[in-house]
Amino acid sequence: MKIGILNIATNVYKNFLPKLHESIDKHFLTNYEKEYFIWSDDDYSSDLNINLTKIEDKGFPEDSLFRYHYFLTKKNELLECDYLFYLDADMLVVDEVGDEVLTDLLGVQHPGFHINKQGTPETRPQSTAFVEPSKIKQYCCGGFNGGSSSCFLEMSETISNNIDIDSKNKIVAMWHDESHLNKYFTEVPPTKILDCGYCAPESDWSVPYESKILALDKTVEDSIPDDWRYWRLT
Repeated sequence: MKIGILNIATNVYKNFLPKLHESIDKHFLTNYEKEYFIWSDDDYSSDLNINLTKIEDKGFPEDSLFRYHYFLTKKNELLECDYLFYLDADMLVVDEVGDEVLTDLLGVQHPGFHINKQGTPETRPQSTAFVEPSKIKQYCCGGFNGGSSSCFLEMSETISNNIDIDSKNKIVAMWHDESHLNKYFTEVPPTKILDCGYCAPESDWSVPYESKILALDKTVEDSIPDDWRYWRLT
């Protein structure tokens, strides 16, 4: 079985990729072949199986908002994978992640909303991401999600189309791609939602689950210090 790992890494975010990929190689679905699909504005080389696509650095929020558009540029190649998983570049896998993530459509509980499960969905009816909060069973994070290649790309098609409609109407959803993701999940529910230990804030100890994947503190610099905490890779 083949696993596709998807990353968007423009500007300084590409500096996170080596450690992220090292952690994925060590801890994430280690029994399966993996191919790393990267969209970046710069070159990137590794001993791993890398598939690099050059894109323009559009800045925030466009680099994040248009991620699903970027995925579709490699649709045929991504369909050669059995499962696809997107991770933010500034994340780190710190414990074993196995077959529990293998499902048709995977959501991950947002760490800020493991109690208030409705989260903060888009509330403007003018946006295609609009959803009544009561329809949210569990607000999910945008930093880690995935599923079977066919289901994930079907989701990518729908979200991309909705973002295009919003763009024509000069609307940007409140939490960008994450707002559109949560709208999609109200219409096509995830077949599995994992706890927020799979997107645990690096320095927030209030998350009541074992940390599997960390969302690193948002101090993005031109280089990453070697002593960054929680690089538990040895």
